[in-house]
Amino acid sequence: MYVNLKRDLSYIEGLLEGDENHRDHVESKALHRLLDIVDQLVESVEQLDRRQSELEEYVEAVDEDLNDLELLVYDDEDDEEFDEPVYVVCPECGEEVVVEAEDLEDDSIELLCPKCNTVLELQDIHDEEAKEIMDGGTD
Repeated sequence: MYVNLKRDLSYIEGLLEGDENHRDHVESKALHRLLDIVDQLVESVEQLDRRQSELEEYVEAVDEDLNDLELLVYDDEDDEEFDEPVYVVCPECGEEVVVEAEDLEDDSIELLCPKCNTVLELQDIHDEEAKEIMDGGTD
């Protein structure tokens, strides 16, 4: 694209140079100056286009590196995001209260029932009891 623009500019400049009768006229000088300006614009746009391509390649490389780093650092956490929710039934109103699976790893949990505002306390939950709660209490 830029080669064609430069070739067209050179052709027009050649036409102006070939017309010796009008070389000193104001219009001829103005056209020469306009050609110089357009030539500078073509050079600037060509340079910007090259830099844009370089930046796109750089951003793609950084993006790939960042994706690799995210997989390395956050790989384990992604698995936890897909844990199914755990429900505990409120003894006062029968409302199911959601418990995060990672909270079941704590020794004691305090939950607030959203329906009756009763504080539910789950204490000394061990792996077997947590598994039982997660399975819905069926054995």
